[in-house]
Amino acid sequence: MAAEPKALIEISSEAGRKIGGIYTVIRSKAEYLHKKFGDNYLLIGFLDDKCGEDIKFEEPTGKLRDIFEELEREGVHCRYGTWTYGDNSRIISVDAKAAGERIVEYANGQGMQKDKQSNYFKFLLWKHFGIDSIMEKSWDFTENIVWCLGVGMLLERLFSKGLFAKESTVLQFHEWIAGAAILHCKIKGLGLATVFTTHATVLGRTLASAGVDVYNEAEKAKVPISLNVAYNNRCEGKHQLEVAAAKECIVFTTVSETVAQEVEYILGRKADVITVNGIEFGNGKGDEETHDLSAYARGELQQFVEACFTSYYEMRYDNALFVYISGRYEFTNKGFDIFIDALAKLNSRLKKSKDGNERKVFAFIFAPSSVKGPKISVIKNYLLLDKINEILKEIPETKGKPYVNLQAAMSLLQGEIKLDVGNMAKGFIKDGERPHINCYDISYQNDSIINACVSAGLNNEKSNPVKVIFYPTYMKPNDGLMNLNYYDVIAAMDVGVFPSRYEPFGYTPVEAAVKRDIAITSDMTGFGRFIMKKADKKGCGVKVIRMAGKSSQQASEELSRELERVYKLPAKELEKEKASAYGMMSHLNWDKLVENYYKAYEMALDNNSKVK
Repeated sequence: MAAEPKALIEISSEAGRKIGGIYTVIRSKAEYLHKKFGDNYLLIGFLDDKCGEDIKFEEPTGKLRDIFEELEREGVHCRYGTWTYGDNSRIISVDAKAAGERIVEYANGQGMQKDKQSNYFKFLLWKHFGIDSIMEKSWDFTENIVWCLGVGMLLERLFSKGLFAKESTVLQFHEWIAGAAILHCKIKGLGLATVFTTHATVLGRTLASAGVDVYNEAEKAKVPISLNVAYNNRCEGKHQLEVAAAKECIVFTTVSETVAQEVEYILGRKADVITVNGIEFGNGKGDEETHDLSAYARGELQQFVEACFTSYYEMRYDNALFVYISGRYEFTNKGFDIFIDALAKLNSRLKKSKDGNERKVFAFIFAPSSVKGPKISVIKNYLLLDKINEILKEIPETKGKPYVNLQAAMSLLQGEIKLDVGNMAKGFIKDGERPHINCYDISYQNDSIINACVSAGLNNEKSNPVKVIFYPTYMKPNDGLMNLNYYDVIAAMDVGVFPSRYEPFGYTPVEAAVKRDIAITSDMTGFGRFIMKKADKKGCGVKVIRMAGKSSQQASEELSRELERVYKLPAKELEKEKASAYGMMSHLNWDKLVENYYKAYEMALDNNSKVK
């Protein structure tokens, strides 16, 4: 029988640092790991200004303080604290930039050489694992291997000083970004029980961005992909690092059946365990609060879109369908083009029906990009509308009455108050011929999303039933515009759409469903394939678009028909499907899925003891 680990160290650049989907995996799982391992559960993350909102830092004591002081002298700056959103689990954040810049002298096989320590580490990666890392010039490659160097130096001391025992501790590393830390431990001969989890391969993502159907190629392949493909796509260093980490770890895991097939083809090793991503579900935490927040956020959302459009033309906001897409700004991989094309088809059909005049579709695109700041016209209109609405909520003519739009509310007013509110409304400003697609000023020319919307006829003209709002920054309480966090905003939506061409798992549709939105995903995602059989029934709030082997036009047509179907649902049926989406997420409860991680940890400890 395999020994059960008594301690776990989890290493990821997204631990306590919200920059991507792995953050959600680790954060939501932390409660279960913390409960199992207690203070023997430690996270190691990347230290920068993105940690400030998540981690409560404090001064270390005892041996940990001594380790930090020792590492500081070597250019590795560490901070200790607890991760507020990760069940207050212990965390050490590492900044090793100074260590990477230090000049060291080493034998390079042809003599002695003085160079930056970052280049020395690259030399070691080449010498021991054949990683062509000196030629890899991308900033994120060097930044991440230097961070891994610092993490590796920290791990050496955590074990040598007796804070953790090799015989009972498992170390889990996430993604290629943490891969070089595994290799550092290997070079140093630490003999640790390591688990490497890949959520997506570097080369797979690169090929998908170029239009390659990676999953289809992986399914047909008889042998692993050629290294030349990585060189041709200029990602050889990252790819070779990922291959080496997968080869050298004790246990290799991935997050879905889809990625399991991909990694065997791309990385040349079969996954030992599939650790499907889970969620916090059905624990009763904050259900009432969530309902109250979603009602509040819906009102804020309606007010926001009215602020964007009211100075241009009048329409109803109370009965609108709110849909959205969100994700990294990967125009093709994330299916932004398919979403926009589907909206254009929907817009065309609704224009021909009387429904389009009575009920609008507000389609939000959340894709963080480079922005100068919110549009001044939108900010001013939003603040002015908010002030007017505060007045309308208090005067007898409109207090407690259903709100359709500002014009309808003003029609109920009489006398001096009508004149006052009318004068205030004259303060709304226009910034162009029609409402802008983007509510922030973009800091570059020729944005792909804006261009695609305009080309598809989604230009927010009055006759369009489908209105598009591109929100090109991370939503957070201090973003300068809506000032709400992402999860509150999506709780106010009706439908989340995620037609990805490449998505190893895909948390965004899961998050949508948990917030009681209808969730639309594709069969090109790990989540889509996981949930597909369970979702194939009438009235189900999770829909999987068939995209494998289909053209973009076929995919957007199916998506547009699904959106039209949802648009035509009676209000009660819409709410039923939204509730159904939420219920479907019980299949992803961490209560069940965390067992896959425990299996991997026990296997790592057992297999590592045999290696020795």
